[in-house]
Amino acid sequence: MNNNNKLKVIVVSLFFISCAFFLVSGLLTQMLPSHALAQSSEQQITEEKGKNPSETVTYTQVEFSSLIGDIFVNPRYTGRITTVRTFLKDGSPRDNPVVDVRETKDGWEKVVVSESESDAMELIATGKKGSLKITLYKEQTSSEVDKLQSLNQIVISFRHLSTTLITPGKEISNPAGFEMGILDFKDDKFINGEIIAIKNNQVAVNFHDLPPTVVNKDGMIRVSLKTPDGSFLGADLKAWGYNILVGEIDVGKPLPIKAEVFGLPEDAKLKFTFVPLPEQDITPNTKTLTVKDINKGTPIAKIVTSIPGDQPLSVLVEKVD
Repeated sequence: MNNNNKLKVIVVSLFFISCAFFLVSGLLTQMLPSHALAQSSEQQITEEKGKNPSETVTYTQVEFSSLIGDIFVNPRYTGRITTVRTFLKDGSPRDNPVVDVRETKDGWEKVVVSESESDAMELIATGKKGSLKITLYKEQTSSEVDKLQSLNQIVISFRHLSTTLITPGKEISNPAGFEMGILDFKDDKFINGEIIAIKNNQVAVNFHDLPPTVVNKDGMIRVSLKTPDGSFLGADLKAWGYNILVGEIDVGKPLPIKAEVFGLPEDAKLKFTFVPLPEQDITPNTKTLTVKDINKGTPIAKIVTSIPGDQPLSVLVEKVD
């Protein structure tokens, strides 16, 4: 397993600053390099104002340690897949990818990737409901495990978690029969997530609106995976997370940006780098604080904007030595 302790998550148009002091959460787009600790992201985009939410287009990213073979895709994220593209190391698309798409008996999409695509680094499957980008995870991983574990470290950002779990070998014949949950230690109840895609013994999962209490005082989350045969796989996995806190927007006046962090020791350090969007002034652009100082309410930065109403904020977060 990768022990890299550096997190790089670029969040674009992630959340909106509006009235009242509140916990910011919302739609994510995370640009994920190979060493990112978060493994996937989801952005829902309504292309036309007033469009029916059921017609919302979804763009989702996940990581697997291999792209070759059968990949089962939840149709909620793509609909019926009509186009599959593969991309080489230099980012260029392959002219004629050798990929087949079928529908399983339980309604999922089955993407069959040929061995001739072994040099592909990314795959994008697109349907009417959206696109799924599958990136090849570059770190060395074990092909077989004897218990449930994560492909990489787990980070809950803005109440959202997308990650890939590795399971003891299971033959997949009914991908829709898998279910995933994370325990809220405060309420002692599991919060249900959703399976995005499955590749061999790797399961890409997605959670929204997770409270900090899913991470216990020891920096662990408890996950449970129900398999189609009715059996359960459970594990306690290392995890941490953060949220951004802002106040009421007042055009032309500085607004403090704060955060809360959970699952890390007080002496751990996080580096925040803000990327101001048009009509935004954020100072300082970069700041490093300990978890202790962050959770005491020390401001990370101040934002001044000339745009009234809701607006996006872009930030890069790194866990540093």
